[in-house]
Amino acid sequence: MAYALVLTSEKAIKKSRFFLLNKISGFFRGFIPATVHVSFIGIDENLFLYIITMPPPEVYLSKNRIGKNGTLKKWMSAVKNNNIEHYLLERPLKEYMNGEWPMEKGGCLAESIRKNVHLLFLMEPLKELEVQTMTVTLSGAKKEYLKSELMSVLKNFKMVNVIAYDSDLNSLWDEFMAETGVPVCISEDFGVLSRTDIWISFEDTGVNHPFNGIKVDTRERKIVNPEFNKQYRIGYSFQRKLLKKLGIRLVQRFDNYVLSEFLLHMLINMKNIEISEAEVLLGVKISIMSVESLSLCS
Repeated sequence: MAYALVLTSEKAIKKSRFFLLNKISGFFRGFIPATVHVSFIGIDENLFLYIITMPPPEVYLSKNRIGKNGTLKKWMSAVKNNNIEHYLLERPLKEYMNGEWPMEKGGCLAESIRKNVHLLFLMEPLKELEVQTMTVTLSGAKKEYLKSELMSVLKNFKMVNVIAYDSDLNSLWDEFMAETGVPVCISEDFGVLSRTDIWISFEDTGVNHPFNGIKVDTRERKIVNPEFNKQYRIGYSFQRKLLKKLGIRLVQRFDNYVLSEFLLHMLINMKNIEISEAEVLLGVKISIMSVESLSLCS
């Protein structure tokens, strides 16, 4: 099983200055399959990412049925001969190609954010907040998300609310209150959000409750701050390690989120490792990728 990025060739159709010659050469060129080039990049020891270069849509569509079929036969041979099971298409190629890797719902980033929420408090818009005067509410929090790093952040708040409480975590919250002195209010009522400054949502609750504070939405990978009419998108930043392997130009040809998810999926499945290990190996980190006006998002 192998993975591949499928790029658009930057070579254009060569044309003569003479109209008649262009017509004649264009006719014969229509029968000739376009070039399909295959190469690979080493991602880790014994782990390669294939790079397949296909003709741009205008070249492919300029060919007749014989030329198009020949081009696609070359493509299918490249996939079969290199045992490629998953591939990601550069956007222009989607005009005449399909069957690319279907990104899993939620994906690696959402799960990584859930397990590393504490990192967001080192970034805008959370890092400058005076949390000592604030109340925080957690909803959908599972044991694997309540790491010591997050608990260290929560101890700085005035109060902690927990919605959809898991009885198995009773001792954990008892110990937290005993050690920090921070009160924890356990409730199944989303009405506590009306008294909350920051809401950390770990899952889709299906509840549309009025909330005017800052919402950290791990499932949707965003932080919403109504007070300043802003929405912060959370994504993966590519470190120098990855950019050196792939090249900046190649990375820029794909959507940041989709490309990172695709590469992490490859590492996790090929090496049978956890998301956190794959992130380190690949060279990606959680970061705030963009800031948008809420009026533009609605």
